[in-house]
Amino acid sequence: MKKKKNDNTKNAILSGPNIYQDKHGNTIYYNKRKNIAYKILADKEGTFRTYQSRYVIALIAFILFYILFKLNIFLSIGLTVVIGGFLEYRYRSFLKKAPQSVGFVKQEKVKPIDQMIELSTNELMVRIFLYLALAILLVVNTFVSKNVSGNKPLIVVSYIIAVFAAFIGFKYISLMIRKKSK
Repeated sequence: MKKKKNDNTKNAILSGPNIYQDKHGNTIYYNKRKNIAYKILADKEGTFRTYQSRYVIALIAFILFYILFKLNIFLSIGLTVVIGGFLEYRYRSFLKKAPQSVGFVKQEKVKPIDQMIELSTNELMVRIFLYLALAILLVVNTFVSKNVSGNKPLIVVSYIIAVFAAFIGFKYISLMIRKKSK
């Protein structure tokens, strides 16, 4: 059985405020300030997803440098800025290599709401609460628990999971905001 081009499962994770689909079902990243549309090829979607999360990756790098490797706070911040700058440079280079067009007519915005099972507002609220509570509790646990406080690798893992949980919680907040504006 042949899949349709507009199959919503194709871009289940690749979504965001500037992600659209053209009339052919291609994923388009639209830069509003420059009025340039970048076509994200199907084999490059994973790379684009990574570059979309560049700030979260830099934050996780900071946690690794400061806690796991026990580097000075200023050195950790400096290395994080270097990593963030490198990821930003790679992101901009990636966009320069992507097929571009000017004067893109917005067709269909790719929204995570359209790609997931329809959740009610109450279900979204529960997920937001649970992910943000998990993030807060993981951080608090590193200070309160005697078993965790002395174990640096466990602290690092806790902080990384906390950052990821907070990130997912904020993604659900943006889903709820989009759903209400729909």
